[in-house]
Amino acid sequence: MAEAFDVVIAGAGPAGLSAGIVLAEHDLRVLVADARRLPADKPCGEGIMPNGVLHLRELGIDRHLPADAVRPFSGIRYRTVAGGREAAASFAEGPGWGMRRIDLAAAFLARAREVPSLEIRERASVRPLARSSTAVELEVGGKPITTRLLIGADGLASRVRRWAGLERRTPRRAAKRWGVRRHFAISPWSDEVEVHFARGAEAYVTPCGGGRVNVAFLWDRDRAGRIGKGAALVESMLMRFPLLARQLDGAEPTDEPRATGPLRRVARAPVSDGVLLIGDAAGYLDAITGEGISLATGQALALERAIVHRLRRGWEVPSARDLHRYAEAHRAIVQPYYRLTKMVLRLARHPRLAERVIGALAREPDVLQHLLSANMGLASPYWFGLGPTARFLRSLLRPAPGRTSTPRPSQATRAVSMSS
Repeated sequence: MAEAFDVVIAGAGPAGLSAGIVLAEHDLRVLVADARRLPADKPCGEGIMPNGVLHLRELGIDRHLPADAVRPFSGIRYRTVAGGREAAASFAEGPGWGMRRIDLAAAFLARAREVPSLEIRERASVRPLARSSTAVELEVGGKPITTRLLIGADGLASRVRRWAGLERRTPRRAAKRWGVRRHFAISPWSDEVEVHFARGAEAYVTPCGGGRVNVAFLWDRDRAGRIGKGAALVESMLMRFPLLARQLDGAEPTDEPRATGPLRRVARAPVSDGVLLIGDAAGYLDAITGEGISLATGQALALERAIVHRLRRGWEVPSARDLHRYAEAHRAIVQPYYRLTKMVLRLARHPRLAERVIGALAREPDVLQHLLSANMGLASPYWFGLGPTARFLRSLLRPAPGRTSTPRPSQATRAVSMSS
């Protein structure tokens, strides 16, 4: 006889465990299952934006993070390789957190195991079979399971998304972006996340706990030219960023490279009859703005208002229409990310434009600080106020100066307290 759960969640990463915590704390019987051994690592930029830090605290994840695992960072610094432009700003909302993905995954797992009505099964793949108005039928680790709601939190290549008919073909041009990351044993030299732009590729340096930095590279396979494989991939990428290569000179890698891609995935909708998608499974544009964890945890927290009341009403399977509140909340959460990410991707694809925009942002750091807030959905990405907007446009149209190095931000980008 099939075992019954109110909710089954495929995937025990931050997205799936966040959703499990939120739903199980309302006395729903929830199963989270993952084919991997837990906690599971994955390629990740490992920077959590300030709004994501607030989500981790709301979910109770911060209580399970060792103090030395977290390295706060104050903001973002953008650099161009060709022209040497730099622009930096601190977050108006307080620091973000840098940490290894495996440490974050372990903290999520420890918090989830505190919730009595939440069951976690590792090395147990979720295989959807059928759905009706009364049940979604599954196999979990080869055992029959029924549920009222199946949540796909199973990442970029989501099996649940495909099974539910929510997969949409990714545009061919957009399916060329890939990423790789590797840790190096070196004390972080900055309290910022650094983003370096080169032709066809970007490098991201995130300070992590334990005397490490995470160096991640994103590249466009059609524009990056010849690249290596395995450890040679990281070396070939690093050669494109001479300043970063000098900063890492003599630093020993602490792990093997981990790559992922293609990054772009498209979902028709985040809901279907008896099915809901969360995190990367619900669609993904690019990692260039570092919002993955913040988006996933924000979507999980939205479940409380969006679907808990519906699930507590009865046994029937909710239709897509019944799940419309989550679809609306999901849209509101991801829209700022998509707007800003598309803007930054244009810079990555057009080096001359990147030089000009970063030069203008260097002269108007208030605007960059505003855009960092807009990326988190906390401000408009199109309007910075009459004065800053006019000054930024004048700076953007100003002829590009020679090679420069931006001083530390002033009043609007003053250093924030690094206390968590």
